[in-house]
Amino acid sequence: MKLLQTVFDIEFEKTVRSWADTIESNGYSALIHVYIPYAAEFRNEDMRRIRQILKSYIPDVPVIGCSSTGVIIEGGLNDDCSIISVMLFEDESTSVKVVPYYTRPEGEDAHSILEYALSATELKGIEVVTAAPYTGLKQAGRIIDTLPEEIEIFGGVAVGDDKHPSFVFANDCPESFDGTAIVLYCGQELHLLTNRMFGWKPIGYSLKVTKAEGPLVYEIDGKPAYDVYNHYLHIDKGDNFFYDALEFPWEVRIDEENAYLRHAKSVNPDGSILMSSIIPQGSEIHLTYGDPRRIMAHTKQTTLEIMDFAPEVINIVNCMGRKLFWSDREDVEISLLSKLMNTTGFSALGEIMRHKGTTLLNNLSIVTVAMREGPKGEVAKIEIDHFEKSANMPITARLALFINTISDELIEKNNQLNDMLYKASHDALTGLFNRGSIERSIIEYCEDGGNDWHLIMFDLDDFKKINDSSGHMEGDQILKAVSRILTEYVKEIPDAIAGRWGGEEFMIFIKGYRDDAVKEMANELRLKVKNECKPDGSITISGGVTGHKLEEDVIDTITRVDELLYQAKNSGKDRVCSDLD
Repeated sequence: MKLLQTVFDIEFEKTVRSWADTIESNGYSALIHVYIPYAAEFRNEDMRRIRQILKSYIPDVPVIGCSSTGVIIEGGLNDDCSIISVMLFEDESTSVKVVPYYTRPEGEDAHSILEYALSATELKGIEVVTAAPYTGLKQAGRIIDTLPEEIEIFGGVAVGDDKHPSFVFANDCPESFDGTAIVLYCGQELHLLTNRMFGWKPIGYSLKVTKAEGPLVYEIDGKPAYDVYNHYLHIDKGDNFFYDALEFPWEVRIDEENAYLRHAKSVNPDGSILMSSIIPQGSEIHLTYGDPRRIMAHTKQTTLEIMDFAPEVINIVNCMGRKLFWSDREDVEISLLSKLMNTTGFSALGEIMRHKGTTLLNNLSIVTVAMREGPKGEVAKIEIDHFEKSANMPITARLALFINTISDELIEKNNQLNDMLYKASHDALTGLFNRGSIERSIIEYCEDGGNDWHLIMFDLDDFKKINDSSGHMEGDQILKAVSRILTEYVKEIPDAIAGRWGGEEFMIFIKGYRDDAVKEMANELRLKVKNECKPDGSITISGGVTGHKLEEDVIDTITRVDELLYQAKNSGKDRVCSDLD
């Protein structure tokens, strides 16, 4: 595999003629990528001329292109020129097919991508270049993810803004401002390896997106979303909001192993924030900061993996936001990867990659696609340690690291305190509230003026016989089973608290119900235990039910329900006794 690149200049037509000679004389399969600066003054004229020249000299070579920024050429990022690259595939089994998905017939859905993929022989990867809205891209990703996991999925989102809309184009088809084009990479001897690099570190506590619609986030933890930037970071709503907020993107967690980054684009007068892509309502997020050392450590790790793969070409999709983060050192990571092998690619608005079976749109990342034909060859060894060391940590990052460390310690202490409080208020065996918690709840309610409350107290019948005949382990299992039944039952009763009173005794504190309703609850619970605890109905309970009387002490109510419980046990068990009319 070989890579040829050039800029669009007065020598471009001559260069393409030489490419045509190389392709024809060697019989190569080939693929052309075209990247047009999104805000270039003559971008439309340049695009038309580039496509016209390519069609004239190499009409049979598939072409895919898009609006872009920061195009990779000669190991660096070029912001000003249109860049054209051609991949030459030397193995006769390798083939590539560009599919302008945006030209699909009306009504044809994303399953057509799957159909194209399934019809391909020895499919190794799918490149996605898109200007489509995120919703459609996410739907297409779910369908593509039904393909075998070993097929690599990667790509990028074309760059644009309000004045210069993003676009994609493929082969001879007109450009599209909201469509997607794909490349199918096939070949028995073709090998692909994708990687993604982040490096942003979460800071502070997790926050919850409490109100959002698409990419517009209205509330975080019940407050206007902008408060996060205003309160914690003192970032104003002015013209520099995008650049200031870019240093603190959000980590959106999918599960324990997967997360993605999103950055803020603008803030509205009502305090809502327009994000770089959709943020699902209910998401758990962290603010993050860019730690240059951590970023370069990720770059180093990826570089080592790529070196082991021994590629011939590396296709790179670098986030525009990451490029802005590095400022005048924007190509520090690209230059490291380019010392390894021939590189091509561009800086995108979003980076696409399938990770652990799920295709995700990432922000502020780098997606790399290492490619080679045939077995591993020799790769020049390069010294990469000094790149990581050269990425000095600024004072802001050191302060963020300090704050993050303190936050982690506070979270750990808070978790320890919560654990202690839980153990102090809950029964260790059953997980129910303990006697002290139930008593405190009753007393606090009465101190606040509450008088309308009832108690249900029940006891397992003949529990000592169970322990004596079957052992205490069996007894503990029965206590747990009864506790599960009690927990599920009380969930359906607002303003009710259940707990283990001690031994095999349980107590339910109920507020605001009529006498007859509470009596019915006690009998329902008795029947549930009898019918559900053991299939043979051998586990039964006896219970007492009473209500609090005006001017009565709490201890008097508790004493009375205890007496009613023993009345039930002495009356034959498996029953409920009450003093309620």
